[in-house]
Amino acid sequence: MSSEVLLQFEGKKLTLPVLPSNFIALEKATEYVPLPAAHLQANVPQPFGATEVLEAFVTNITTIVEGEDVKSVHDLTFNYQLDTGHRFWPGDTIGILPYNTDSDVDYILDRLNLLSQSDTVCNVGIDPTTTKKGAKIPIFVPCIVNYRRLFKECLDLHAVPKKLLLRSLTSYTTNGDDRRLLEILCSKEGNSAYEKIVLQNGTGIISLLQLVPSCRPTAAILVALLPRLMPRPYSIANMQREGGNPTVRFLFSHNAHNPGITTTYLRRLEKGAALYFYFRQSSAFVYKDMDLKRNIVMVGTGTGISPYLSFLELRADALAKGETLGRADLFVGFRYRERNYLCRDEIEEYLRAGVLDACNEAFSRDTDTRHKYVQSQMEEKRSQIVENIRNPHALFYVCGDSKILLPQITNTVVDILAEASEAEEDIKTLISGLKKDGKYREDIWL
Repeated sequence: MSSEVLLQFEGKKLTLPVLPSNFIALEKATEYVPLPAAHLQANVPQPFGATEVLEAFVTNITTIVEGEDVKSVHDLTFNYQLDTGHRFWPGDTIGILPYNTDSDVDYILDRLNLLSQSDTVCNVGIDPTTTKKGAKIPIFVPCIVNYRRLFKECLDLHAVPKKLLLRSLTSYTTNGDDRRLLEILCSKEGNSAYEKIVLQNGTGIISLLQLVPSCRPTAAILVALLPRLMPRPYSIANMQREGGNPTVRFLFSHNAHNPGITTTYLRRLEKGAALYFYFRQSSAFVYKDMDLKRNIVMVGTGTGISPYLSFLELRADALAKGETLGRADLFVGFRYRERNYLCRDEIEEYLRAGVLDACNEAFSRDTDTRHKYVQSQMEEKRSQIVENIRNPHALFYVCGDSKILLPQITNTVVDILAEASEAEEDIKTLISGLKKDGKYREDIWL
């Protein structure tokens, strides 16, 4: 691919972005300064944070699904001791602070000729010679840090490199073809090549450096132009209980062929390991005590059933206290009934206990299944869906990918209501209003 791009642009003039000004300086600390044991972003403001970052300890981690043609899924529970005064509800989420892998960090350190200095403590400041106006150290980079922890805890090594970073890398590339490739990728004329090589392949800084072996940037450039290693949100799969150490449970999937930064980190945790997390602000996607008497429909696929486990636990707790519950219907979708039906025993127990009134299942890869997708199940139960949508005291929940599942479910609901003799434009307006009013609640995965 690289050679083809070079040949395509041979002899062609390129329009390059203005070379960004260097503004970060890293200098070896003259005095010994101990680094904090906590994650280096523990004291940094977190996106949608409702609490400070908390230290927790894994009490259980279990693989509940694994095998060929399915993502492995893991069930993780942790305790934390600090009393934040924060109350979380079914439907709430946490943010996990991840770490880059040692192999990725070692690769970067080696390319920067810093492997032997990985534990050297440095002061991070503004280069006094910079021409950049209003230069600031990124808030996610400590003023005192060593190289290893800088790349392990602060910078995203898998984010798609922006063109300004590519432009800066040309100054640190000695081979002519390597430099020319970077110039093409960051140029106005090379937009299509940038999309094919960088955007579509999800090429992070490591993959990019592998394309241009003679490029050896400085740590200062990467601090200035690499994005923050962001926390990853997960749905809480249990209700909050009083007494004892507070506990949080969540499910996560791990794709061995295209592993994520956070899931790779979580997969390697063992019982007793520390992790750092925070509670995120509540969204409209919550299920509280006041909702127990309302009829609910819950739709989710794969690990999208996670928040509904907390819904059902709250309902079971209320039922055990003699409270009256509204009807609860669950629509779930998995690849295989026997191989990756998540938390099947729990769901069946909730059905037996009357906590859950019906579970409507779909299995996309089973050949003998009647329903392959939850949309098919919803269409079969259309009268129930219509009744729920029209009931002013009922709630409709959808948990899943915002680009795929959520629009599909919305379209299915529109079609179902259209069959019930509603005008299509009125239906779309109706659903928009229901979402705005908090009756149609979506837990959006970005």
